[in-house]
Amino acid sequence: MITNPFKFLDAYDKEDKDRFFGRNKETAQLFNAVHASGLVLLYGASGTGKTSLVNCGLANRFQKTDWLPIFIRRGSDLNRSVLREIDKHTSTQWKDDTPLRHRVKDLYLETYRPVYLIFDQFEELYIMGTEAEQQQFHQSISNLLQAGLQCKILLIIREEYIAYLSEFEKVVPPLFDNRLRIEKMNDNNLSKVVLGTCRYGKIDVKKPKETTGMILDNLRSPREGIDLTNLQVYLDRLWRRDLDRQGTQQPDQVTFDPELVKAVGPMQNVLSEFLDEQMREIEIGLQKRGVKSPEGLPLEVLFTLVTEDGTKRSKDPVSILEDMPRNRKLSATDLEFCLSEFERIKLLRRFAEEVGASPGEG
Repeated sequence: MITNPFKFLDAYDKEDKDRFFGRNKETAQLFNAVHASGLVLLYGASGTGKTSLVNCGLANRFQKTDWLPIFIRRGSDLNRSVLREIDKHTSTQWKDDTPLRHRVKDLYLETYRPVYLIFDQFEELYIMGTEAEQQQFHQSISNLLQAGLQCKILLIIREEYIAYLSEFEKVVPPLFDNRLRIEKMNDNNLSKVVLGTCRYGKIDVKKPKETTGMILDNLRSPREGIDLTNLQVYLDRLWRRDLDRQGTQQPDQVTFDPELVKAVGPMQNVLSEFLDEQMREIEIGLQKRGVKSPEGLPLEVLFTLVTEDGTKRSKDPVSILEDMPRNRKLSATDLEFCLSEFERIKLLRRFAEEVGASPGEG
């Protein structure tokens, strides 16, 4: 029996080296960039795989002793988050007012590994952060760079938020000196992703060129090209359709062929359809748990966790329950069920770590 190999909404990690395809050039460029400067700005459109490029592509260019990567999301405050993440890698007890540069220096002397501070979804600082939070962060990074430590800083940001960095550049003039834009994949590399992932998952692809071409044609958006997340969800759709074709949920072999791709057909709103399906499944789960009128409840929970700009908002379970509409209430245990389901479908990654709760880790 073989298992579903697709990543859905999740990013690739270091352990996914054998199923990460199509980004050899960009991986080499990023590896060179981090060696050329203490500060790298990595940007691109949503869905281009920026986080995966760092977590998997770049990570696998280093030996464990060559770097100490520290991945940081804003959480409720970026300045507190970076200190908290550094604390996880050391036994040193610093005073609360110990500057970032001193902590990084001590961490390097303790581990003798260059410290890489990797700020993922950096746009959150400007979407949700206060001006005071932004100014404090700008100055901390300036001081850190001027200290000349064994430390690299990598900022990962959606390209539509580049203009928000103007104040940061005033404090850190080299901000744009070493930047790398991640483009949408071309058809050749997308084909490598499809065939490589299928090979990794032991999926038999009949008429590979024709089948892959049909898959890409069924996903292509005239304006935006093909989103990597949509591709993963579409491949999962093919997987499930073949299981239906075989009449089993425990297949010994899964096969993708032109007939299967034709049966699934074009999907311009792949992610939307996937989320709709998953929300319905969670509603069924809530109903089985005794929740009356669960329709729309999972979506209401999700709305409390997503900003208007489409980024995740860090909240603890108590805050989520408080922000639910007054006529749509959940118990704490039913909320935990919803959050665990979000993590199962990889909709919310590292949620427990970010908000300090423990609904299941994702």
